[in-house]
Amino acid sequence: MTPHQQPQLSLVDQLLIVAGAGHSPQNVLQKALDTLLERCDQSMGCIYLQEHGELQRATVHGPKGIEPPDRLGYVGTPLKGRCLQVGVCLPIPSEGDAASELETFCRSAGYQRMLALPLSAHHEQIGCLFIATQQDRARQIEEQDWNTIGRIIGLGYETARSNSRLQEQLHKTETLYAVSQAFSATLDLDELLNQIVRAAVDTITEADNCVLHLLIPETGELRPRALSFDRIDPQAIGRSQMRIGHGVAGQALENGELVNIGDVANDPRFVRSEGGRRYAAMMVVPLRLKDQPLGTLSADSQRVNAFSEDDERLLTVLANQAAIAIENAQLVADLQRSLQELKQTQAQLVQSEKLSAIGQLIAGVAHELNNPLTAVMGYSQLLQMEPGLAEPIARDISKIYSQSQRASRIVQNLLTFARQTKAQRQYVELNEVMRATLELRGYQLRVENIHLHTDLAEEPLGAMADASQLQQVFLNLINNAQDAMVEYRHGGNLTIRSRRERDRVIIELEDDGPGLSPTVKQHLFEPFFTTKEVGKGTGLGLSICFGIIGQHNGRIMAESEMGQGTTFVIDLPWSAKPKPKAADQAQEQPQAPRDKHILVVEDEAEIGTLVVRLLKQAGHHVYLAQNGEAAVRLLAERDRSTPFDMIISDVKMPGLGAPELYDHICKFEPRLANRVLLITGDTLSPKTQTFLKRTHLPYLAKPFRVDALLRHVAQLLRGEPSASAIRRY
Repeated sequence: MTPHQQPQLSLVDQLLIVAGAGHSPQNVLQKALDTLLERCDQSMGCIYLQEHGELQRATVHGPKGIEPPDRLGYVGTPLKGRCLQVGVCLPIPSEGDAASELETFCRSAGYQRMLALPLSAHHEQIGCLFIATQQDRARQIEEQDWNTIGRIIGLGYETARSNSRLQEQLHKTETLYAVSQAFSATLDLDELLNQIVRAAVDTITEADNCVLHLLIPETGELRPRALSFDRIDPQAIGRSQMRIGHGVAGQALENGELVNIGDVANDPRFVRSEGGRRYAAMMVVPLRLKDQPLGTLSADSQRVNAFSEDDERLLTVLANQAAIAIENAQLVADLQRSLQELKQTQAQLVQSEKLSAIGQLIAGVAHELNNPLTAVMGYSQLLQMEPGLAEPIARDISKIYSQSQRASRIVQNLLTFARQTKAQRQYVELNEVMRATLELRGYQLRVENIHLHTDLAEEPLGAMADASQLQQVFLNLINNAQDAMVEYRHGGNLTIRSRRERDRVIIELEDDGPGLSPTVKQHLFEPFFTTKEVGKGTGLGLSICFGIIGQHNGRIMAESEMGQGTTFVIDLPWSAKPKPKAADQAQEQPQAPRDKHILVVEDEAEIGTLVVRLLKQAGHHVYLAQNGEAAVRLLAERDRSTPFDMIISDVKMPGLGAPELYDHICKFEPRLANRVLLITGDTLSPKTQTFLKRTHLPYLAKPFRVDALLRHVAQLLRGEPSASAIRRY
């Protein structure tokens, strides 16, 4: 191999690599030109391709700021003859001689000679490659095998262009297939139409934007329904002045024919709206279904004469798919509504079953907790009554009692929340309901780094309401705020305010979470709408809150901006506290009876011992039965000369419970039927509620205060009516 052959083969090899590397057509030309100039040690070259009878510049390599002409006249005139002398670097004609535009440009740039290399593919010339050089460097160019090089570059370009066309066609086919698949994947008309306009912009090369307008039959207006724009004016929908028969889209729909306008500036049918988008070309396809006009699908471009016949066919296919989507949407609309109503009913039933199960679980847990709480509270009160207690010991006992009261309130709040009874409207103090709710969530808020700030009105904020339902609303809003802030910033601030405005009570819950988007705000209170992950939310919480507040003649609203947190505002009717009846007015109580015989029935040993001790300290004779069967035996064995004066009984006990024991008392000891005081830690279960309603017996809810027990005992021994229970929120 001669020294001259080595670089020739090396250059050819490099060009073959470029041609076969899978580059885009433009990259093939640019990389081939760069490689060629580098190996020839030249600095100026360009490639022109034949297009519409002219040579259009495709790529250039040269000093910065030097730009050859964009187009040349068809290779004829002086340039044609020089192009035929392949591999000869001919001198550039001087001024005044017959010279092409390119030759004139090269001479003005300081070059003396130029090589013009035809690029061919499949025996046809597709363009020319030009290299401009200095006089003393022409030999380096003439040493190359230009015929082979011209064919390699030409074939590489044509191959890349064919591959590009194939890829483009494949992309169009895949896009159309994806759109067709969407018809079986979703029945959401807006989603389908938006996918169609996106597909148009994605597959029509020169399309910048696409809009689908639907016809309003009543008015004849064309209004945008789907747009491909990244950002649109929120007022765009409804602002359109297009009508059937007017403008390009209106005439296309009226005539039922596709319209392709190469230059809208020169077409009288085009009417540019003030402040509208600017474009040079547009194409409109009418949407029709069984000769019924539905709307239009249009694409626009910044480039004049942008759309080809292939583009027309593609947009027509997409328009037909849009028409089918609209027809399908009309057919399934009624079915969707029916299914949605059924789904809502089923979900409400499931939610109701869940709440019922939660209520039963809470009732069991509360019963188990109330028994030890009763003992802790009772014995701590007994210790506080002991004379001569040292101050440190007294303080410790006071703390024990205080914390047991706190635990008792939490249990009562859980019972109130889980209560599955009909709504009972009565006077409630809303600030107290809120404080009780916060006791339930206080610990969890702290561990999640949520800082709680309260600004509750000092005056009582009363309302005729169901406390458990309002607590459910407050809990839901607090939980939602907590979830949003923890996910957004792993903590945050929750501010709760309350105030009275004339005859209304306003409660605000403000968080500094991520805020709500306009779309979320629009659907916020709709059933099944949720922003949480699957499995983390049913989408029923806020809709239930909306229903509860509405039933209380109130309103609930959300104020929010993205990134600025959310404030829920609850507006309820204010109510003054009812005046107590005359019989309820405080009056001096007579001295409590003493020296009475009392039977205590309690299966929890600690509570039974506590009650016995309290009653003995109050001056009574007390007898303890650890279950219902033992109580029946004591009643039967009791000497008639010293009968029992009253019975205190737990409701739920192993074996014979209070319902069965009370039936026995009514049958065999009827004089005691109105002297039975019940104590229970399970006021939630349906069985207990039924028993209490049937007998109307007074009862104390565990855990109870010592003074409450003694007061109820005294009232029953005096034959006075006793309050039914100690009620808490």
